[in-house]
Amino acid sequence: MSTLRRLLLGLVVVPSLAIAGCSGGDDPATKAPDAKNWHENITGGEIEVGVIPAEGTPSLKFLQDIAKGIEADYSGAKVKFTFANTPARPALEQRWRAGDPLDVDYGMFDGTNPALLDWADDGKLLDLKPYLEQNDPESGKPWLDRFSPAVRQFMQHPENGGIYAVPSELSLHVLFYNAKLFKQHNITPPTTWDQLLTAVDKLKAAGVDPIAVTGLFEPYMGMWSDHVWLRTVGYDKTRQVVTEGKGHITDHPGFLQGLKMLQDLRDRKAFLTGFEGTDFTAAQAQFFQGKAGMILMGSWLVSEMADVIPKDFELGVLAFPTVEGGAGDQKVIMAAAQLMSVSADSKNIPLALEWMRRLTTVETQTRRAEQIGEVSAVLGVPSPPGLPGIADVVADAEAMRARHYGLPESRAKDVVYPEIARLLFGRQDAEQTLERIDQGLRRVYGN
Repeated sequence: MSTLRRLLLGLVVVPSLAIAGCSGGDDPATKAPDAKNWHENITGGEIEVGVIPAEGTPSLKFLQDIAKGIEADYSGAKVKFTFANTPARPALEQRWRAGDPLDVDYGMFDGTNPALLDWADDGKLLDLKPYLEQNDPESGKPWLDRFSPAVRQFMQHPENGGIYAVPSELSLHVLFYNAKLFKQHNITPPTTWDQLLTAVDKLKAAGVDPIAVTGLFEPYMGMWSDHVWLRTVGYDKTRQVVTEGKGHITDHPGFLQGLKMLQDLRDRKAFLTGFEGTDFTAAQAQFFQGKAGMILMGSWLVSEMADVIPKDFELGVLAFPTVEGGAGDQKVIMAAAQLMSVSADSKNIPLALEWMRRLTTVETQTRRAEQIGEVSAVLGVPSPPGLPGIADVVADAEAMRARHYGLPESRAKDVVYPEIARLLFGRQDAEQTLERIDQGLRRVYGN
């Protein structure tokens, strides 16, 4: 289940891994080593590394094997794991504030999230750029070059240009489609909005509901407005209006255009029959049962639904369709990156860097894609077996932008998505939806 959904549904369970410090302070020994030839200066010692997977999972076993390799290669090296996923973050951040940080941790930086720039601005995080610019000992090319340019904005500080995190994996919002069903009915996988509408009509004619969606979880309906506005308005302008309260939703015609596109889908009866009362698990299951032709969802869909996917199911993966003449971003995809940062006060920065370097090699990322199903931000890594074509989506993207525009964490979190739900439910039209969202945003932001 996605992190966002666990948070919104209040279903978070806290797996337990050891939490103990091994770094920190202003000891001169903790000063960052010279970046040139850093790899030749790796020594043993203990580092504490944050990990996302819980105890007993194949994902954690995979990471444990990497740690064993490091410990075998460097005498006296010890990699200590600490659970660092969402429920553990408050306690770990308190450790950072108290001067007892992990050597490598998640959730400390994201260049697309203004709220996560302070750790870098306050000098808590190591600027990785000088190290990433050094030639990798295995490839002979700069470590930085192995990452897709589309993920650079997650890694880089938008103001000072420093790099304070590297991605270990990605989750993307993509359009999944039933490839066997599309072949059977001679339907072109939709890369444009016009092709999407054609696919909708052909699926309806074949007696198949075109699009699976849940009506019981507003952010999943909101994925559709998020993506049409990405194409008709653009990411930056949409975020400014709905998340930051700058300007008004009535100022850009692309907002109403996007809402009319959603109304058109609704009026074509494109959505799953009875979706209003269907929860997300059932909607996803009906897609894999062949009762719906497409679903807009995160790349976690396949691992989340692994137990119900028929063995002969043929899955297709596409970026959200482009909109011809749209004023927005046509080659941008919405995503989230799991980003690792290094404490500037780590007592063993070279070993901490080596942990991240090994985790992000093409060889390691390829095995992780094949064995665990993770989507990689590293160039040259194939799509996981259950997500054919998703590596092409990453490679073709001009940029990746933070999903949801940061809306669930904003003051307007209860304004936009409820109105999108009312639109899809047929309780109001596009113009009324725009007016109600405009009123709500003006009330929240006082503008």
